Amino acid sequence: MTESVLHAASRDEVTFAEALAVAPAGTALLSTPWRYEVVTAADAAARPPDGVFEARLFDERAELRWQNRDDGRGTAVFLTPYEELLPDGLTRLEPVEAVDVIPGYYLLWGTAVRDDEAPSGYTTLTTARVGARRIPAEIPVREHASLEVHEYVTRDGHGNAYVAEERLVRIEVAEPYLLGTAL
Repeated sequence: MTESVLHAASRDEVTFAEALAVAPAGTALLSTPWRYEVVTAADAAARPPDGVFEARLFDERAELRWQNRDDGRGTAVFLTPYEELLPDGLTRLEPVEAVDVIPGYYLLWGTAVRDDEAPSGYTTLTTARVGARRIPAEIPVREHASLEVHEYVTRDGHGNAYVAEERLVRIEVAEPYLLGTAL
């Protein structure tokens, strides 16, 4: 990978709706006290679930994280390897200077099934252990899905390497080598 610098910007005391205004147009992972939702960023903006206390919205170029800190107001952090994508109105943070960027994958629970009631662009994954969950990705029937991430590896003052940051990138069809275990 050539994008070895991860730029960041943040803002405190922002509502989830305000944070959505600068979110990437991809996928949204939303945590509420009652459920966990995986939807498109557009669906999150159009129909935000009640009680969102943590959100991660991402596409291939950027990620926005938001966490409720006090009564619906929280902190938004925007991460991108492309400095020109940093939104106005956020305070720029020190960039992460990576010595390497390593792609990684998390296998999602379940196998894609036919679901005639799923919205366009969504796939239903199902497994006996977890049940059914719709995700905003097109995964062929009987295939598995994975979440691609990029890990930004840096070195400390003693030369020790560590993963300083991980950025969510996309949901895609899982490669066969990932099918040994599911996260």
